[in-house]
Amino acid sequence: MLSGLAEMQSGDAIEIEILEDAGRIEAAWWDLWHRDPHATPFQSPAWLLPWRRYFAVGDDAILSFWEKDHLIGLLPLFEHEGQLLPWGAGTSDWLDGVFYPSLDPAALSRGIAALMQPVDLFQLRTGSPLLRMPVPWGWCEKAGPAESCAVLSLPMQPNKKMAQNLRYYRRRAARAGLGEPCRGTARDIDALADLHTRRWNGRDEPGIFADPRMLGWLREALAALEAAGLLRLYLLRNGSETLAALCAFGAKGRSYYYIGGFDPEHAALGLGTVLVGHAIEEAQREGHRSFDFLRGREPYKYHWGAVDEPTHGRQFIPPDREHADEQR
Repeated sequence: MLSGLAEMQSGDAIEIEILEDAGRIEAAWWDLWHRDPHATPFQSPAWLLPWRRYFAVGDDAILSFWEKDHLIGLLPLFEHEGQLLPWGAGTSDWLDGVFYPSLDPAALSRGIAALMQPVDLFQLRTGSPLLRMPVPWGWCEKAGPAESCAVLSLPMQPNKKMAQNLRYYRRRAARAGLGEPCRGTARDIDALADLHTRRWNGRDEPGIFADPRMLGWLREALAALEAAGLLRLYLLRNGSETLAALCAFGAKGRSYYYIGGFDPEHAALGLGTVLVGHAIEEAQREGHRSFDFLRGREPYKYHWGAVDEPTHGRQFIPPDREHADEQR
């Protein structure tokens, strides 16, 4: 594994450094994130720095690209089972780097080549610079589709049945004494985690919070996202009791529904439908162009009118590893 700033390449006035600590460039990372029109909350330091603290397996290889002391590209990777994966793999959606729009994809190819290890990139958006970059000289590539995300275009135009269901469940929730959906804060992640876990336990499944790292990470990440103005957390309450919660993010004209939960004892009230409808309406009110349900082909997403948006994968294998695989 390359260490620290020992490895540096230069070409076309772009310096490529392989870092071991992204925390020290957090301010530059945020500046780059704001300048990349396609960067999602899942590429922000608010999301990924806490993620890496809690999921600290393998060595880091953080590709950074600099032009006159300005950070113009960042791709944080970590080593797992003999290859490098993007930070956030396994718990995040839309895995990608953060790049100036003007960054030459050829520089990305030189950065990948400097790693000298297999690199597996996936869940990349269609226009990602990582899809346009040439294969490093002498390397082997494997490319193909990755898991799609279900995305609803806004403004929403629900079909007649979905609109009727939303009105019906809103009336039922009101008759049961629930208030209108309200905005929560990052501190409500504990209530959401409890609701989510109870729902999944009712299906004899553990749910994602069976891994204790998840709650610790999300406590930190949601607080940082809230401070950055990216968190959208909505609640349905009966007095002081939270019966349903939905965690979403909003940035750059798009909302992202990450996780939700509701009290299984009140399943007949359709609280999930009520909160999703509210989150979509709030996204429209903000002027967002789409509501992203992210990965997973659950039928309810398509009932709202979402359609699949493809993601892509590219795996790069250095020459020595390719020959070793052939010999085995």
